[in-house]
This record gives sequence, structure tokens and C-alpha cells, in this order.
Amino acid sequence: MTTHHASFTIKRTYDAPASRVFAAWSDPAARARWGVPKGDGIEFKQSEFRVGGRDISKCGPAGDLSYDVEATYQDIVPDARIVFTETIDHEGERLGITLLTVEFGDAGVRTRLVLTAHVVGLDSPDMIEGSQSGWNEVLDNLTEELQRTLAPA
Repeated sequence: MTTHHASFTIKRTYDAPASRVFAAWSDPAARARWGVPKGDGIEFKQSEFRVGGRDISKCGPAGDLSYDVEATYQDIVPDARIVFTETIDHEGERLGITLLTVEFGDAGVRTRLVLTAHVVGLDSPDMIEGSQSGWNEVLDNLTEELQRTLAPA
């Protein structure tokens, strides 16, 4: 039995105001579009975007949503900050636990987003690398989501 620890920070700038970027996080339908790496899928069983609320979902490669994810919101400041914990299980085995902070810096029509994660991988160092690469990809997907939803009709 081994435990692996890592922290990482990812920064992005989006061509949208903080209120719009925050809204993409608070809406489960939007998160279902951008919140998983390409080729993967997610199905929300429960979504309660509020302090103390939980998101419960199944995710994984398209056609094999065998990973169970539970996020619990610890702190939410609209248009400014989201803090949540997340557990990831596969076939009844806990793979990892993460504390995430997402900060939204309002720069007029642009937003500076900073995601900081503290990951505990249980019995596999792959959880750390998978978490970091996954968050990088979904934050890139968020760029596409914002472009799509801000495009003129």
C-alpha cells in the first residue's frame, strides 16, 4: 500500500468575463460538455452546486462510464472562487482524493483562471499524472465551450 502526493497549478486566460466563466462551472449541462477529456463521457447522477452540495457522476471512456466521482463543494464565491474536494473510485476501489481551488480573476472582458489541485493517489502514482493531464485538457475544452456559447447566433 503506497500513497502518492502532488500539487499542481494550471493557469488559463479566457476571452469572456468572470461571470460567464463561472456560469460554465455552475451549470451541470455545460460541465457535461466540457468537463471531461475528449473521447470520454460523464453522466451526472446528482448535481448540487452550493456550499455543502455534492456532484455525483459516472465517467470514463465513451461507452465505459465505470469511474465514480463525488465532488463536495466547500466554498463558493460567485464569479470569484470555487473550492471542492473530489474522490475517484473504480469498481469499488478508491483511486484518489483531491482538494481543488478554482479562482476567477476578472479582467474586464477577460478572465484569468487559476486552478490549484492537491492530489493524493492511493496505491498508484498514475492518479497524479492523470489528474494533471485531465485538468489541462478540460480547461482547454472550456475555451471551446466559451467560444461556442459566446458566438453570435
